[in-house]
Amino acid sequence: MHPYSELLFQSSLITVRWYGFLIALGVLLAYYFSLREVRLLKISESKFDSVFLLTLFFGIVGARIGFVVQNTTYFSSHIIEMFRIWDGGLSIHGALILGAITLFVSARNLKINIIKVANVIAPNVMLAAAIGRWGNFFNQEIVGKPTDSALKLFIDPAKRPVGFEDVANYHPVFLYESILLLIGFIIFRIFKNRLEGFALAYTLIIYSSIRIIIEFWRIDYKPILIGLDLAQIVSCGIIVITLVFYFAGKRSLTSSAA
Repeated sequence: MHPYSELLFQSSLITVRWYGFLIALGVLLAYYFSLREVRLLKISESKFDSVFLLTLFFGIVGARIGFVVQNTTYFSSHIIEMFRIWDGGLSIHGALILGAITLFVSARNLKINIIKVANVIAPNVMLAAAIGRWGNFFNQEIVGKPTDSALKLFIDPAKRPVGFEDVANYHPVFLYESILLLIGFIIFRIFKNRLEGFALAYTLIIYSSIRIIIEFWRIDYKPILIGLDLAQIVSCGIIVITLVFYFAGKRSLTSSAA
């Protein structure tokens, strides 16, 4: 059997799942690191808190919407389950898209520098995601392809993908992504002074690159165009758009200075 339960704690009054606990832990650490930067940059803490909470809330909403969109066949027959977020099922791309829109709108309405706030928050999202991915371990979801390698993840029979009921061990893709995200976060912290103005772009490019690589190991990998699946195509689009906006912004600043 899977050695760990999905439940961290349960009583007659409250149920705490590993999935929710780890996401909350990741968010708190991201907030902690972000708040340190906010104080150094002398950004209003109350305004930052408002932006952070709004971005977090709508980022989670976007993550769920993204997951539902990617699994429309299933949810069209299980409509109520769309709202059972505690059972797992979030899309990072959905979180990035709706979270970014919320960040832009809320920061603009509160009249604080959007780029500064985005550069503060973005790298810490990698840490939050690296921790949150362990929720997939406890839920036994985001399964990789079958493997007999030394590094493998045992999946309970009840959780195994359809058509693979007799296969016990799979690539631990949650672990691959978690480690790579943590490395990306550590590299940023080491070279923070050099990457400070590039923090948002760095995060988007690193995460998207990791997702492109990881998809090849996922059991639900279904290429639809030039050997890439939907998540990889979206990731490629994010990288291209990020680079275009970053270099366009640099050119604009250079022209203004001249």
